[in-house]
Amino acid sequence: MGSDLAKNAGAGVIAGAVSALPGASGSTMLVIFGLYERYVSALTGPRSIIREYRFLLVVMAGILAGVFLCTLVLDSVMDLWEMPLLLFFAVLILFQLPEIKKMEGRKGLPDARWVSMFCAGFFFILAILFMRLGHSAEPSFPTMIIVGMLFAAAKLLPGISGSTLLVALGLYDSFVDAVSDLNLGYLLPMLIGALASVFTLSNIMKKSFEQYRNGTFGLITGLTVGSLAAVCFDACSLFGGTGDIPAAAAGIAAGAVAGILLRKAAGYLRADSA
Repeated sequence: MGSDLAKNAGAGVIAGAVSALPGASGSTMLVIFGLYERYVSALTGPRSIIREYRFLLVVMAGILAGVFLCTLVLDSVMDLWEMPLLLFFAVLILFQLPEIKKMEGRKGLPDARWVSMFCAGFFFILAILFMRLGHSAEPSFPTMIIVGMLFAAAKLLPGISGSTLLVALGLYDSFVDAVSDLNLGYLLPMLIGALASVFTLSNIMKKSFEQYRNGTFGLITGLTVGSLAAVCFDACSLFGGTGDIPAAAAGIAAGAVAGILLRKAAGYLRADSA
């Protein structure tokens, strides 16, 4: 029991840390770790919450710890190494794709429903990419409720990066500042928005996996590939010429190492929980 709790906490920390990275999906990490469907099912009502309270507490505590730790790091290094960090994120997302396919369990070529849902997810992320407002929204109580809703929604919708949505809407800086500074005036409305998203979407996602698994995984894959394209676009827009090649190569190499380690960790946790 203690071993399972420690592994669930570790998966939560990784998912939380990944979710704080623009372009990367923390909920996709829960899919890879084999915890996503249990996580969503546990949130569908009071009875399931009570029955799975220990599992939920451990995973959610891990997610919160991962978000906080990663945000502290990002707050200090993003301004200095934004381009190589974005390439690091892109390679990390790329390494998620084979794991998603493995979790899907589909044999053969995708059908029309899978393709249509893939396109819907992919073009949704591209629409977010080109919806840049050009400035950061002023932080306020209603604004931070929206931040919490978007970030929590990304925890229940695999492939969607909450951080990418916040960047596109000009709210990412407000999110990073609120978490890294432990600003309760902004964290409280974020919590209100997060709870609203969690209890609204959990039943929807549970039914989607049970009744429309094929299309749901098509959507997840499309959202993930769209996130990859969005992050690559941002990285390329910051590339300043041949002088940036060493930094770019370092970011790509670090992303590949992290992706390999993440896949090994996911395989270990899945095998141990099977």
